[in-house]
This record gives sequence, structure tokens and C-alpha cells, in this order.
Amino acid sequence: MKTFLISLSLLTMAAFISGPEAEMNKEVTVNGLTYLYGEINREGLSSGSYNSWFSANYNRYQPDKQKLSTCKEGSLDGITVKLLMATWCGDSKRNVPVFYKIMDTMGFDEEKLQVWALDRRKHGPNNEQTRFGVTRVPTIIFYRDDVEIGRFVERLRPGQNMEDIILGFVNG
Repeated sequence: MKTFLISLSLLTMAAFISGPEAEMNKEVTVNGLTYLYGEINREGLSSGSYNSWFSANYNRYQPDKQKLSTCKEGSLDGITVKLLMATWCGDSKRNVPVFYKIMDTMGFDEEKLQVWALDRRKHGPNNEQTRFGVTRVPTIIFYRDDVEIGRFVERLRPGQNMEDIILGFVNG
């Protein structure tokens, strides 16, 4: 019985240690290319070699505060965001830091943001590409009360800016 309890305790500890938190910001190397894969957060994007492009693009971007001031009071209530990106992708390197900077400026609660890094085929470890209908990265999906209200896919088109896109979703 004592051996059984010790084994059970060890299995419980192993499950706790290797649980979802242990997989956050996981790096993989495939064909000599190292990138983040699976669920990630700002900490992962601000670490190692990712920090060079993330911090540079975040710090360089100056949000249009006048435009962001048109965010209606309470418009962020009930908003959650799913962001699917790739740390090897130029569009993600350019647009994800801008997204973070705008959302920070708007006072968005980062606890309501989930981020996944996809592989070179744009697949996630738990089939996120299918679950969220992703064919290009980055894909940023906005929800209000768990209902999709809009998505940004890959890159800005001529004449677009990220502030207008985000405000269109949250104010709409």
C-alpha cells in the first residue's frame, strides 16, 4: 500500500509538472529552424532571439491615440481574442507587436488573449488551424461573449491601419 501511495504521488507530481503550463512557450527545431510552437504568451515573444524583432517593432510603433480615443466606453467588455501566428513569419513579426501595442494602449486585459505559434505548415499541436479556420498568419480573431465579431488575417491592405480594424470590431 505504501508503494502504491508513493507511486500515485509521483505520478500526480509528474502530471502537474508536465501539464499545460510546462508547454507554454515551447521551442522546436525542424530542419535547422528554431521557432516557438504551441501556446505562447508575451513572455515567449520577449525572450531569446524573438525579442529582437518583437521589442523593436513594439517600441517603434506609435499608435494613433486620437483614433483610439474613439473606442466607445465599455466596448472592450466581453471581448476575448485568439491570435494565431508564427515566429518565423515576416507578417507576424511586423503585425503582432503592433497589435500588442494598440491593445496595451487601449487598456485591454491580456488575460483575455490566447496566443498560439504555428509550424511552417501553419499547423498547431492541437489542430488549432482547423479549429479556428486559419490558412494564413497572423490571424487575430475577436470575440464578444464567445461569438466571433471579426478577424484580421495576415497583413494590412493599402489604406488600412490596425487601429481602424480593431476599432471596427470592438465598436461595431
